[in-house]
Amino acid sequence: MGKPGISFRVKMILFLVFSMLLAGLALFLAYKAVESYYLADARFADDPLFRLRHIIANGIGDFKFAMLLMIPLTILFFYLFTKPYAAYFKAISRGIHGLAAGDFSSRVVIHSQDEFERIADDINLAGENLQRAVERGDFAESSKNQLVLNLAHDLRTPLTSVLGYLDFILRDEGLSKEQSAHYTRIAFTKSKRLEKLIDELFEVTRMNHGMAPLHRADLDLSELLVQLNEELYPLFENKELTVRPDIAPNVRLFGDGELLARVFENLLTNAARYGADGHYIDIVCFEEGGEAVVQVANYGDSIPPEQLPHLFEMFYTGDQARTHQGGGTGLGLFIVRNIVEQHGGTIEARSDVVRTCFEVRLPLDGGENPPAAEQSALKPRSASRGK
Repeated sequence: MGKPGISFRVKMILFLVFSMLLAGLALFLAYKAVESYYLADARFADDPLFRLRHIIANGIGDFKFAMLLMIPLTILFFYLFTKPYAAYFKAISRGIHGLAAGDFSSRVVIHSQDEFERIADDINLAGENLQRAVERGDFAESSKNQLVLNLAHDLRTPLTSVLGYLDFILRDEGLSKEQSAHYTRIAFTKSKRLEKLIDELFEVTRMNHGMAPLHRADLDLSELLVQLNEELYPLFENKELTVRPDIAPNVRLFGDGELLARVFENLLTNAARYGADGHYIDIVCFEEGGEAVVQVANYGDSIPPEQLPHLFEMFYTGDQARTHQGGGTGLGLFIVRNIVEQHGGTIEARSDVVRTCFEVRLPLDGGENPPAAEQSALKPRSASRGK
């Protein structure tokens, strides 16, 4: 930390005063030089300086002329005094951008003995603390804790319902057969939700530890989307949704059919769940620039702009984002993004007042050059996949 010095505000006032004094001094020296020349040589009317002096004295006035020269001189001297601070601003800006980009090793060096030096020291201290936190693994530990909290919350809710209904059935002998069957169905539905949450947890664990290899095959993506549309027809019908497919035929790529089916099944079920008010779901598939492009759009409620960048994060806890991830665990779209990126592709979400669209782009070669042995006689995989 730099030694306490004059504050930035006081420095600016002093710079302005010094600038005015220097401007006045410069004018005084110029005046004395002109006066010396004038008295020595400019005594005749035909001398240029004599005529200029006459114009200034009778046309402008000595005081006004001095002020006209002093103002730009003061500005010039003030600019020269404060020029180092422009470099300080740039150095601080670079330091902040470095922290935002994850560069915790760079340092901001400013020797001004005022607030700027203290700001630079604070930025450097923040970088050192963040670097130590990364080396200790604090962020990873925080992520693990957040996952545990999310899962504990989402597992507890259906588990409490299951135990409650089962206890109610076992303890109340006066229930009719129909009532027992009704409560049993509710407990079964909640149990299936528990199973889904646990499956997602295992899926994330397998991905993080590299235990989920791709089983690539020559895949007709167009046919896969058509089959998924047919399989999910009861869901769309129940939500009173009309699907408008625009699927180019024979869009083929080399990828894992089961995992890709999970990607698009997740996007379609999300579109049905959160786009029911819009009455339509669009499924678009085409080839563009060596990529297969799939767009799933609904016309329900929009996603707030500030949440869009976080939709695919595993630990994002915004209510809307977690809801759009389908299972309430913050895992659904994280798994989708992971599968897409394993195939060398990208996924993007866009939302406005009219529609919400998820766009997946997959390289037609699967993101890599698969072995020739794998390419031979590999058949398209069925679109019938469980989550």
